[in-house]
Amino acid sequence: MSIARLSAQSGLRYLFKTTMTDDVSVSPSNSTTYYMKAGTPQGHWIGGGLNGISKTLGDVVTEIDAKAVFDLALHPQTGTPLGRPHARPAAVENKAGQSAQRHAVVGFDLTFSVPKSVSVLWALSPHSKQQQILRTHHDAVEATLAWLEKNVIHTRAGRNGVAHIGTRGAVAAAFDHWESRTGDPQLHTHLVIANRTQRATDGAWVTLDSRALYKAVVAASEHYNGLLFDALQRDLGCDPEIRASLTKTHNPSQQLTGIDEELLSEFSNRSRLIDLETDRLVAAWTKDHGQTPSATTTIKLRQQATLSTRAPKPESPTALHQLSEQWQARAIAKGFQPSDVLAHTINRSRVAPFTFLDFTPDWTSAVATIARERVAEKRSTWNRWNLLAEAERVCTQIRCSTSSDRAALIDAVATAAEEQSVPLNEYRYSLPPNGGPDLQLNQRSVFDFHGSRLYTDASTLACEDAIMTARKDNGGPAVRPSVVMDSLDSGRRQQVPRLHTDQRAAVADVALSRNRLDAIVGPAGTGKTTTLGAVKAVWEAEHGAGSVIGLAPAAASAAVLSHELRITTENVAKWLHESMGQSAATRGERFFHIQELLGASNCNDRRSIAFAQEAAQLAATQQRWCFHPNQLVIIDEASMVSTFQLAALVQQATEAGAKILLVGDPGQLDAIDAGGVLGWLDRQGLATRLRTIWRFHEEWERSSSLKLRAGDYSAIEDYEQHRRIRHGSYLSMLDQAYLAWQTDMQSGKSSILIAADNETVSMLNERARADLVAQGVVDAELAAQLADGLQAGSGDTIIARGNNRQLIDSEDEFVRNGTLFDVRAVNRHDGSILAVRRETGASVVLPRTYLETSVELGYATTAHRSQGLTVDTGHTVVTQGRLTRELLYVSMTRGRSGNVAYVSEGDDSEHQAVDPSLQLSWRSILGEILAAEGAERTAHEVREAESRKADNLERLYAEYDYLAQIAAGEDLRRCLGKRAPLAVQELSASPSWGAAVAAWRKATAIGRHGAEHVMEQTLQDSHSAHDPLALLSARLRRYTRGTPTAAIDPLHESFSALGPELADMIAQLRERIRRRTETVTRAALMQDVPWKDELTAAVGGTESFGRLVRQVALFRDRWGIYDSHLPLGAAPADYEWEQLHEREKIQNAISSAGNCQAGPHQGVTPSETHRFQHVVLTSSGWQI
Repeated sequence: MSIARLSAQSGLRYLFKTTMTDDVSVSPSNSTTYYMKAGTPQGHWIGGGLNGISKTLGDVVTEIDAKAVFDLALHPQTGTPLGRPHARPAAVENKAGQSAQRHAVVGFDLTFSVPKSVSVLWALSPHSKQQQILRTHHDAVEATLAWLEKNVIHTRAGRNGVAHIGTRGAVAAAFDHWESRTGDPQLHTHLVIANRTQRATDGAWVTLDSRALYKAVVAASEHYNGLLFDALQRDLGCDPEIRASLTKTHNPSQQLTGIDEELLSEFSNRSRLIDLETDRLVAAWTKDHGQTPSATTTIKLRQQATLSTRAPKPESPTALHQLSEQWQARAIAKGFQPSDVLAHTINRSRVAPFTFLDFTPDWTSAVATIARERVAEKRSTWNRWNLLAEAERVCTQIRCSTSSDRAALIDAVATAAEEQSVPLNEYRYSLPPNGGPDLQLNQRSVFDFHGSRLYTDASTLACEDAIMTARKDNGGPAVRPSVVMDSLDSGRRQQVPRLHTDQRAAVADVALSRNRLDAIVGPAGTGKTTTLGAVKAVWEAEHGAGSVIGLAPAAASAAVLSHELRITTENVAKWLHESMGQSAATRGERFFHIQELLGASNCNDRRSIAFAQEAAQLAATQQRWCFHPNQLVIIDEASMVSTFQLAALVQQATEAGAKILLVGDPGQLDAIDAGGVLGWLDRQGLATRLRTIWRFHEEWERSSSLKLRAGDYSAIEDYEQHRRIRHGSYLSMLDQAYLAWQTDMQSGKSSILIAADNETVSMLNERARADLVAQGVVDAELAAQLADGLQAGSGDTIIARGNNRQLIDSEDEFVRNGTLFDVRAVNRHDGSILAVRRETGASVVLPRTYLETSVELGYATTAHRSQGLTVDTGHTVVTQGRLTRELLYVSMTRGRSGNVAYVSEGDDSEHQAVDPSLQLSWRSILGEILAAEGAERTAHEVREAESRKADNLERLYAEYDYLAQIAAGEDLRRCLGKRAPLAVQELSASPSWGAAVAAWRKATAIGRHGAEHVMEQTLQDSHSAHDPLALLSARLRRYTRGTPTAAIDPLHESFSALGPELADMIAQLRERIRRRTETVTRAALMQDVPWKDELTAAVGGTESFGRLVRQVALFRDRWGIYDSHLPLGAAPADYEWEQLHEREKIQNAISSAGNCQAGPHQGVTPSETHRFQHVVLTSSGWQI
């Protein structure tokens, strides 16, 4: 399942473009009609909120109704507005400072696509069975939407959306589609959820909280898959199974037993159209030349076919019965009879599905532990959505009787996993009994949304603690200062690479420090390897040759480190496997078993000697995988090493008396598993930083690359000004990037061609090989099959994608993941390849099995695989949604003399987006990437951040205002009920209700008697008013305008006749405000912060200084001012009248205190006046 936003005017055009349109509506139940007619069936309404638009489940979605609900936000029958109208498209300034078009989001397209085996079964089934399969899909979609309505879909209220409020359900339209762009069967449904829903508290039409919806997408997708396979087993007797992917780029997936892999490949081959066109061109060539083309010519014809077949999807749709006939014919051509496929797939399940009552608490707890541990392996922190998704994956082979059983099962497992996890933020309020929907959501306070709670694991915290303890442990080995100086001076005299000031400082910091763990952080191109060479020289000068060893996250990067520093290296996973993993355990078991045998009395001398020799050999082997006293262990690319791995290595180093040195850049790639430690050390100021960049020839690129690393949007302008950005269609960008790379390579430069995804890499590789074949560089007549579906012959460049320690080259090195080879020959008998390593010239024979599973063409690469490479030029194809900031930074820093980004702005030949109006410009695509920070934070950092924002006054005041508004609303409704009992319901439904409540609250705070008098007078005069409540609101504001009043104090504001639940919530909130006020003022008085220096400069040591410090500190916390060195921060916008008013009062107090300090004749200096210059209050209406 995927999700995309829809905008007004164009969001639904694609969905209606292929829909059957007749004068007579087609009922979804009339299956024969849509089976025989061209196009897809008309959509149908779905969701729990249909009552609000006078629709029922299954009603046909007409284009007129859809336009009313989605585009215009109107009731489809009455034309009544569904809340506020959508904002018109407007030009806004994005973060890059560029003009961009902003469209109102009118809905969200959730696309539910069945697994490929289900699509194949559906495609090859007779019409009656197709209907059954389609019904299971619809059932799963409806149940998933119901799950979303219960757990996810809600709205927000209050300042900054502080309260999470339930709704009366979703309003959605479902559209079924049959095929993919290439004509393959792909049964999928576009479920378009309107960005309008009725609030549970009062039925008002409001927008959805899209943030929660996006966060829950993966969990909802996994839930849909489980529901679908439940229904397929229940209704058709199908059995699912877990299948491993044929390539290393995809995870194992659940498919139907009975659907052959060859059949799946036939219907999921993205290059099928290219294959068909190639066959046509080959046939034409054969006819023209009287013979079949050679392999070289065939490759040229395929390249021609690749360019000619990327055309838009046909505008005229095909009827389902015709598609079915085509699909069945394709299956038969592959040797699969549709009737046999059906017989092998349905009515085979003999296992009864489970009900929720079948699962015991012990079973639930055990499975929850598995789910939690799997999540903890992959991330340092997580939320409930992560646990729900993992619970579905763990329970993927458990079939449930009903959708309710499955939902209850997964909820129980996820809840148990939550209870086993360590919370990083708290549920802050206890929920009063009988709290209404304005106070509670899903058994929690409206301020404590269950999806916002974050967790970690006790083991994660322990590992992070162990690493930080090692950083603070000053009992590690070091180097004497005299040795450091002598070694650095000696290196300079021997003319080894000259060290810059920051590199020398880093060497000295590491060598002199007795920290058990140190870290060096350097952006791309800062000379980390040069620095490490000097560290090695200094360390060995003190502790002897061989006292430095290296570890790296990958075997290839470990080999590079070994070559560059001439030290012993290994990859981290291998080291841990041998030192404390399964290999070490096996050696240990054998060693102790031998000891038992040696101790046996019946052991003869010959056997004793053999056992003793074996024991000694085992002990010696174990010693090879141990750290030693005074050893320096360099861990390169440390940001890619997981927290658990680092903690294990730190423990080994501590026990052995060794020292760990982490080296890397948290601004580049992060660990696949839970990580973030190197970034944590850097952000804590506990890492030595390299700052001078040496790699790039252009001076501007040195500073601009750092902007990329930091996510600074001005970097986009820098690269554009220096012509380092190209943009256009997908195919155009592929073409330009490839040709630029090819030109560089042919001119003798080293160059790298980078793409964001494996599919694009494969396309570029195929094109590069075709060109080399055409040039006669590569032999296409005899080729071996590779794992990426392509072939390699003599002259090709290939790359290993898996370590294999059994494949040893002529220099006794094993084949490592990431190693580049040049193909010298292909063995026509066994399909093996004789290859030569690019960097060493060593030769090795790669067998057919390894080629087909772990080798690809090596001309282009992904951004992930490019880290650590340095070349003359880099060319990167950028596509939307495929890169993070870190990946873009890595990609754009490989080249010394040039790095160019080729930004794809969309491709007409690709499957058309549901809403093309939301297609981003190239600037927005790059800006989106810079905003997508992929680096993980440690659990400790997340806990501290959550603690800081949990109870700041900005949040507490917003929560208080929400509750106070409820209290004022109840009070206003009571007063109206006394004076106009027959009209109170109609008045409460007025669109002016919120404004009237806010005005009533302020008026009663000034004087209740006066406010009630205004109400009575207004009700008497409102008989002819179109909106009496709007009139009341205006008069109340006029009543308060001329009355000076201080800001309402949340600790002392009084309310009339509060209900017990609301009174309890307000009491809890006030207690939190009291505690926070004390904490903030105490910290402000005790801590030295920059804004206090500014305040001191303005008022000096006057008697009022302490009072002003308290006022300023509370003001900053109240309005979320955390980074500014100015006491009151930057001037707020004019509409923030409450902040402006409070700011003006404090500024006046500061000015008065400054005048007192200056004396009667001095006054405040011009610089001080400028520092505290305030904005005149221009808005005095109550903030709604």
